[in-house]
Amino acid sequence: MSVTRRQALQIGGVGIIGAFGLAVPLTSVNAKSASQLPSRNMPKPYQRALPIPEILKPRNTVVDPDGRKRHLYKIEQKAALANIVPGLSTPILGYNGTFPGPTIKVNQGERITLEMDNVLPLFHPQWGYRLDTSTHLHGSASLPQFDGYANDLTGRDYCKDYEYPNFQPARTLWYHDHAVHNTGQSVYSGLAAQYHLHDEVEGNILPQGKFDVPLTVSDAMFAANGALGYNDNTHSGLWGDVILVNGAPWPVMKVQRRIYRFRILNASIARSYRFSLSTGDAMTIVATDGGLMPAAQQVTSWRHGGAERYEVLIDFSKYPAGKRVELRNLSNKNNVDYDFTGKVLAFDVTDEPVDTSGPGARVLPTLLAPSMTMSLKASDSVKTRRMRVKRDNGIWTIGGMTWDEVVESGYRKVLADPDLDDVEIWEIENSSGGWFHPVHIHLVDFQVLSRNGQAPFAHEKGPKDVVYVGEGETVRLLMKFEHNRGRYMIHCHNLPHEDHDMMAQFSVGIDTNDPDPNHPVDAVRPHLISQPAPAESASAEGTAGLASPPATEPAEAAAPGTTTPATSLAAAPAGQKDVVAITTARHRLKKDMTFAGTSKFAGSTAPTSATVVLYDVTPGRAATRLGAVKANTLGAWTLTVKPGPAKQVTVVKAESSIGGTATASVRTS
Repeated sequence: MSVTRRQALQIGGVGIIGAFGLAVPLTSVNAKSASQLPSRNMPKPYQRALPIPEILKPRNTVVDPDGRKRHLYKIEQKAALANIVPGLSTPILGYNGTFPGPTIKVNQGERITLEMDNVLPLFHPQWGYRLDTSTHLHGSASLPQFDGYANDLTGRDYCKDYEYPNFQPARTLWYHDHAVHNTGQSVYSGLAAQYHLHDEVEGNILPQGKFDVPLTVSDAMFAANGALGYNDNTHSGLWGDVILVNGAPWPVMKVQRRIYRFRILNASIARSYRFSLSTGDAMTIVATDGGLMPAAQQVTSWRHGGAERYEVLIDFSKYPAGKRVELRNLSNKNNVDYDFTGKVLAFDVTDEPVDTSGPGARVLPTLLAPSMTMSLKASDSVKTRRMRVKRDNGIWTIGGMTWDEVVESGYRKVLADPDLDDVEIWEIENSSGGWFHPVHIHLVDFQVLSRNGQAPFAHEKGPKDVVYVGEGETVRLLMKFEHNRGRYMIHCHNLPHEDHDMMAQFSVGIDTNDPDPNHPVDAVRPHLISQPAPAESASAEGTAGLASPPATEPAEAAAPGTTTPATSLAAAPAGQKDVVAITTARHRLKKDMTFAGTSKFAGSTAPTSATVVLYDVTPGRAATRLGAVKANTLGAWTLTVKPGPAKQVTVVKAESSIGGTATASVRTS
């Protein structure tokens, strides 16, 4: 099948092969081009230098009570113009207005608080949907309320404060938008960036600094005016005719005659790649999604699905100065390929003096690092679950479930419910047609046990969080559900599939009918950018974030003493139930502490005369009483602690004398 440029992109630069209305597997399609750009504006391969995204600097760094550093970052999601095609500007959505967004680098054990501001237009300027956002740090074992749950939305002029623990082994992560039903268009518009977690192990064996290079690979098509075109072919996928690396079309990079480390992220919303070198030489894969492999793997090409990350070493010392080596794309089944989608990036070997300082400059490693994930045995599994990825009546499903069913259930319906620290095998089958599906499981790293009963490919013999489930393939995955309790998502990372509606959830160690202190939507709400972050409770009644009038006079409490929170308090009158909420909780180290909230019987306007006691319940130390305050006649209370404790308070618990309790995270900035 051949598609001409005239046939493609018929409606304002928003079609690929949409004129054919494809709703069936593509098998393979070759075409000249998709973009409607005039020839003078159509980018040509290897004309631009490879751009390297800036490294984001923290606004502030503090030391938590346990001695670990915490970095405060701030990012604005905003509309901007990018210089992608010659002579024209392309409207994008970007983190700090760039695509890709800035890279965040952090050392293992150093925590991050990321203030993510939504200053985007209310509606997408081209495609009209509402630009609410949810930020997912892909590859992080974050608490559910900080994981970028699809329905945990931040609207325009609001900020969500994300907490990232960074306790996992070194790895390449990335952060991207995850807003329900619009993830594909928002990521395609530019909301994607890399995040690098370092530790001593990789720091001693792999290239660092300018020899540790992020490569965010994506594809796009363009209208005649330079704007992005979009058509997902009845939700099958979008395949552009221009390959971008770090936001530049087919760039070129000058390299010294030594070993380089490349962190290759497939940020395309549907396209898969099969990378190879023009020389036919092998490359050395040293890390997968979840970090270092047990042993390095030599490959001449590998299949790379959406959202997968592979860290690859290329040794340029074998090439003479002046040699050009291309990173090419051999493609896979069910992509749409155009004249130049077989090209990705060029490396020009220079004769400049070789910098051999730092690790990994001359010698390719063999043995790397063990990990808990790769040490698991199939015999450790307590349960095997089987699920299919397929299309039912035009809707994408996973395990027979759609995300709309999850939402309609009040976020109670789950695909699986392992207990904390359970080890399970998940078998994922793709036998419903010709589409491939990169399946992402949040929270966990997993081991690929087998593919169609055979050993996994060499390139995936490391800890993973995305698995390429190809046409007619069945994969078996082994994983331990550790770190956190709560609800997490599983979905296809072909983002048009995810948006329509191949996404479900599983729970770890909870009954989703019970109150959930880590509820992914209710536990931590966004706040207005112009106001401090409220710390909110996830109560049994789902009343987190209740607005409350201030008390007439804020109470003051002396410096706290150590005690144990009461396990039960006076019961509410028959037929009434207390609802206590913490709407503000802030403690800046060595400064005053401020708390506010409500305590009143649900549905009652009568005075309650409740007394609220606040406790410091920061994980890792004994509970400490911070102070007590009487609610006013409207049921509102405010507590100021002078002076605040010398140790940073990160979690507080409120107990009301009329029976309610609530916990909340504390804003520390």
